[in-house]
Amino acid sequence: MSFRSAFVPNMEADMNEKSWGDMQREPLLACVGVDRHLVARCASPGCERAAPCDPTHWVAQGLGGLPLRAFTDRMRCVCGGRRAELSVAAGPLPERAGGEVYVFR
Repeated sequence: MSFRSAFVPNMEADMNEKSWGDMQREPLLACVGVDRHLVARCASPGCERAAPCDPTHWVAQGLGGLPLRAFTDRMRCVCGGRRAELSVAAGPLPERAGGEVYVFR
């Protein structure tokens, strides 16, 4: 099931600081759907790794109502980073999600 949010239609627009903060307050379920998916970017200084993120297990655990920022510390990177910023990307989740930045349950 997919929920729409006020932020999602503006995904193609350049994000300024205010819209980035707005997205981080959106519930997880509003940020995923058949027309959009999450991308995790390592938050470690100097690391530029990013990967699509499959939040299915978080939704199954009943966490879909939590804001996107609540999942920052649930990510890991192969560089050793223990945080990742999540953002919304247009299009469906690629068949192979994960990679260098991955979900740490």
